Amino acid sequence: MIKLLLLVAALIAGIVAGPKLAGNQGYVLISVANQTLEMSLTTLLLLVIILLGAFFLLENIVKRLLSLSSTTRGWFSGRKARKARLQTSNGLVKVLEGDWKQAEKLVIKAAKHSDTPLLNYLAAAEAAQGQGDTTQRDEYLKLAANIDDQSLAVALTRAKLLFRQQQYEQAVATLQGIKQDHSRNPILLALLKDCYLKLEDWKPLLAMLPQLTKLGVVNADENAELYVKAECGLMTHITQQNGSDGLMGHWNSLSRKAKQQPELIACFVKLMSSRNADSEAYTVLRDALKKNNDEALIELVPALNLPDYHPAIVRLQDLLRYDSNNPSTHSALGQLFMREEKWEDAKQHLEKAIEIHPNMTDYGYLVDVMEKLNDNKAAADLSRQALTLALPAKS
Repeated sequence: MIKLLLLVAALIAGIVAGPKLAGNQGYVLISVANQTLEMSLTTLLLLVIILLGAFFLLENIVKRLLSLSSTTRGWFSGRKARKARLQTSNGLVKVLEGDWKQAEKLVIKAAKHSDTPLLNYLAAAEAAQGQGDTTQRDEYLKLAANIDDQSLAVALTRAKLLFRQQQYEQAVATLQGIKQDHSRNPILLALLKDCYLKLEDWKPLLAMLPQLTKLGVVNADENAELYVKAECGLMTHITQQNGSDGLMGHWNSLSRKAKQQPELIACFVKLMSSRNADSEAYTVLRDALKKNNDEALIELVPALNLPDYHPAIVRLQDLLRYDSNNPSTHSALGQLFMREEKWEDAKQHLEKAIEIHPNMTDYGYLVDVMEKLNDNKAAADLSRQALTLALPAKS
């Protein structure tokens, strides 16, 4: 703009000064080497103005050409970016559809010009694993990490893919590496929980349960279920490593609330019985049955191998005072009386159990009792009744 104003000013000056110099044009002599050039002052001024004008015009043309080149490059660059976005979008759709080969091809082809190359490489990693190529998967994850080695998305994607490939230890290592900086991330915590379950790594799972509940990763019912599963799993490991003594020590270290849960009591009793510590198991079971009429616990009593069943019989008879129509209690008493060969008492309780809740097991026990009482006809009738119970009902 300034140059244009200077040119206009020079032209105006020429127009104003021209008439005044018309009668007195002056004389200019330019000598270079052996060459000389003669002209009037007016001619020189006009020549200068023309040269300036030509220079400004040439400069403007060059600028326009350069601008056109930049615009052209921008158009081509924009076209590549638009194509990359379309390929990325189509590639992600193919990932969702499970078309792994086409998905990998599209997202990798678009990665160079993509606005989100990190997303492209993560999608490519999933597509590679979908084809069973874990080596290429790891290469894509490495490329994603090179873009942003602190990305939570990269670490979570790596851990998810490792988990799907049943590489649980590696998945846990990946998640532990970012847990300190993202300790409240629900996806991370849920995935870590699933890894611990697969690995049967019960101690860290138990340790993180309060946080899982607090952050809403699991609800109260899920928390209770996971606690029982993890605690029973831990007791199993302790029994395998340290036997019944180690299990008893662990049981005594549990909170009062934990030792009142029927599922944990049942787990403890079964594990102790598996190590021939039935009497110690019954001690815990007996105390539990003082305040708990849980059928699953009652059914464990006759499964124990005790030197004397009389205390157990007394305990079960006490339970009938509070709930005389509990089929499990009657069934358990019937089995214990069979152990003591008190057939009439066994018959009474097994008949009551079948009356309340018929089942094949109690029918089987009662058939044995009737045979011991030499009542073969009744035994045969009971066998037919049991068979009828076993047959599917006619529609």
